[in-house]
Amino acid sequence: MSRQQSPRPHTQWTARSTDATVAVFEYGNRDADTTVVLVHGYPDDHRMYEPLIAAIGDRARVIAYDTRGGGDTVVDVPDRTSSYAIERLAEDFWAVVDSISDRTGPVHVFAHDWGSVQMWEPLRDSRARADVASYTSVSGPSIDHLRGVSRRRGLRPWQWPSLLGQLGRSWYIWGFHVPVLGKYVPTAFVKAGPNDPAPAATPQNMARGVELYRANIVRRMISGPEPRCAVPTTIVVPRRDRFLSPDLVQDVERWAPDLRIVRVEAKHWWPWTHPRDAAELLLGQA
Repeated sequence: MSRQQSPRPHTQWTARSTDATVAVFEYGNRDADTTVVLVHGYPDDHRMYEPLIAAIGDRARVIAYDTRGGGDTVVDVPDRTSSYAIERLAEDFWAVVDSISDRTGPVHVFAHDWGSVQMWEPLRDSRARADVASYTSVSGPSIDHLRGVSRRRGLRPWQWPSLLGQLGRSWYIWGFHVPVLGKYVPTAFVKAGPNDPAPAATPQNMARGVELYRANIVRRMISGPEPRCAVPTTIVVPRRDRFLSPDLVQDVERWAPDLRIVRVEAKHWWPWTHPRDAAELLLGQA
């Protein structure tokens, strides 16, 4: 999609959260019965959703925001890793929801990559039952789920190939944690798949977003709460995702009982490459 065709927000504002000022953008039909919230991943910002926003058109009220590490959201202490903890990201989401003026009902959430990873945290909150009508997750598993899956597979030798395969796909995560390599890995990450590029991978997004991994992956893979999600959930699994194994959805139904899994013939950035399909799936939850 060219910049001339890109949808422009008709309203934008900021929502104050813990240690951050979150940039929020509104598109679509303000008077629509359906409100959707779009949460982007790494190394993007809210512009990654421009094709999807265009595909939704005036069929819904669309709220997108820049998460910590991306776009125009400002973190008070940007060089402090703890500022990017998943608990803070959950607070950002609720701050955005609370900032939506004239909201009359629960929102439908669509998230991709790190946007999806972080969304599992606020969905643990009891208020999610009232304020979130549905959740569509694309290429972003729960870290707490991964912790449990990894431990179970580690005890089952016949599942070691699957475990080792995912470790290989996650090469960039471990690179992000090495100080000497940290400044080079983001560029390598983006160039790893020239036929499936990150849509909004600015140098600033790439550099700042690394803190998401440093603040959360090792910490929550060692210890964390049990995953829990009582919101109606659809997990989209791109079969050709170069970063995530399709079998990571195994056993999600243990803790997300209202679950649907949709497998698509696409690569990692499915919402960008297949916006019409993503729009129909999302609006089908409403």
